[in-house]
Amino acid sequence: MSSFSSVDVERLSRELAIRRSEVEALQEVVRLLVPGRPRDTALLIAVASILRARFGVKRLAYIHTFTPDKRPKLAYFHNFPSISRDALEEAMQATSMYFPEPDSLLGRMGVEVVMPLGRYVGPNTRVHQVEPKAWWLLGDFAESDEERANDLIYLEVIGTLITVFLENNYIHEQQLQAERLRLEQQALERELEFASRLQRRFALKSVGIHPRIDTLLHYDARQKVGGDLADFIKTPEGDVVFYIGDVSGKGISAALVMANLHGQIQTLAELRVDLPTIMDLLHRRISQIYGEEESGFVTLFIGKLSFTEGRVVMEYMNAGHPPPLLWRGGRVELLEADQTVLGIDLPGRRPFQETQPRSVILEEGDMFIGYTDGLIEQPEAGGNILGLEPVIACIKGLTEATPKKALQALRDLLESYRGNQPLEDDLTLLLWQIR
Repeated sequence: MSSFSSVDVERLSRELAIRRSEVEALQEVVRLLVPGRPRDTALLIAVASILRARFGVKRLAYIHTFTPDKRPKLAYFHNFPSISRDALEEAMQATSMYFPEPDSLLGRMGVEVVMPLGRYVGPNTRVHQVEPKAWWLLGDFAESDEERANDLIYLEVIGTLITVFLENNYIHEQQLQAERLRLEQQALERELEFASRLQRRFALKSVGIHPRIDTLLHYDARQKVGGDLADFIKTPEGDVVFYIGDVSGKGISAALVMANLHGQIQTLAELRVDLPTIMDLLHRRISQIYGEEESGFVTLFIGKLSFTEGRVVMEYMNAGHPPPLLWRGGRVELLEADQTVLGIDLPGRRPFQETQPRSVILEEGDMFIGYTDGLIEQPEAGGNILGLEPVIACIKGLTEATPKKALQALRDLLESYRGNQPLEDDLTLLLWQIR
């Protein structure tokens, strides 16, 4: 029957204490790997503290690839003088445990061991192979080869645990982000569809607005919604206010400004506010919306048709909008701008309230064609824009001058000119004709 000497007992006790410390280190790490605990840098700081206390690791770095572009990220390092991008790339080449030469790039930085970390991929239980997703860089962590070999086993187990944990967290966050983006996209599409329906509804409500005029509105947004605005409003005394404009920019931001202006104009027209005051108030409102930090603006043509004693009179103001066309028995008049755009105070601009609206007495058959710059600034394949002259020629060449015929002719002109080119901008057409 064998017996243990006091030396054996002391040696076994030391080894048992070491093993107990190693197991306790594993337990401490595992306790960190639960939902709600620190992740990434905070987790690595906690783990590094355990490794220093339990294994005496003096130099430690952790690299992982849990980034959108899969580029290596130095998530933690301690006691290394610096770790360059070239060093990270070199470390990532290791697919098994690697011991850099002292005169290598990593070796000169004090790295003694590069340990790839990740899930085991086989090919069988006897062959230790991982799919590297992270790497330990270790230095100055053991006093003997025996101690180093033993510590490396535990350091690899701990590294694998935190790597799998961080990878799972990253995958989970990516899935949550994808789901958030999907829900946000669905909400945005619903908002855009609602705004698009509102724009189409403006066109529908303009039909039959007054027995003396035929009206037509056409919207063609480059996206689902845009910044073009146009509408007809019947005032309490029976006049018709109409307008066509364009908010700078595109998409949902321009559409929000557009919707705001629609409501403003509707309210002001129904309160019988005159055109100069409407322009002035809109100018101030747009300046408030954009503030000093933004350079947004709005072009706007606004007019009012009055029907008294059998006569039809049009008053109008044009703030920087492309000139609408007034077709009169084969002749075309341009209703040029008499003011600068809304929202920007340019030097020398007259106040809107000091600008008298222009006035035109209309006759039966006179037709108005308003458009946004999506028509005249549409390029063809060579980059040349359509311009205003072909539009004027198109209207002059009508064999039958009605809003429907004019609309169709202008759309045909645009389609023929742009060919396979996409629409450059939102396109809106507002037309009416005196009966």
